Amino acid sequence: MASNSFRKRKILLARHGQTEWNEIRRFQGRTDIPLNEEGRIQARKLAERLASWPVDVVYTSPLERALRTAEAVAARHGKTPVVLDGFTEMNFGSWEGESILTLKRQNPQPLKEWFADPFFRLPEGAETWEELRLRVEGALQTILSSPEEHAVIVSHGGIIRALFVVLLKMDPHSVWNISASNCAISGIEIREFQNQLIFSNDDLHLRDVPEGVALPVW
Repeated sequence: MASNSFRKRKILLARHGQTEWNEIRRFQGRTDIPLNEEGRIQARKLAERLASWPVDVVYTSPLERALRTAEAVAARHGKTPVVLDGFTEMNFGSWEGESILTLKRQNPQPLKEWFADPFFRLPEGAETWEELRLRVEGALQTILSSPEEHAVIVSHGGIIRALFVVLLKMDPHSVWNISASNCAISGIEIREFQNQLIFSNDDLHLRDVPEGVALPVW
């Protein structure tokens, strides 16, 4: 039954800034790797991009690379990020800390299978899709039961794809075909009957933008 009190919500999904392991293509997962210098610059540019957007609340993964990015965004609005453990990056098990290049040289077939279906063709000891989905849904319940209408979620590549699946009913087997670049943003509108993806992987603020040009957000 529809509720007369339903209000649309706008949720921005942002990936954290670059880390050294991102740069050299090493699986990070739950390993707590900090932002590198480029990542800190990206976080500042993201914060500048969102400075004009009416941010009510900023949610973040507890991992430092996401938390520092979220702090940059929240500070422009005089806020402190709300940490939700459910948005911690997925656990890559035996591949945590391994570089893609090394795995490709040593045994390319498992890596090839993972790229074809990352939530299901997992390395040993990795978090299952069901485990990931349940904790992401739990964190979302916290957000959707709160009154804020404009929220930012700062998290990770795997989590952003999981959020697409949960919020937009996308296929978890193919959702990794959607890019989630460092400090790019995607916009999802929460509607009464069907949520909608408004835009995805917008990173215009990380490019060469002429000084004084204000980029729109939504």
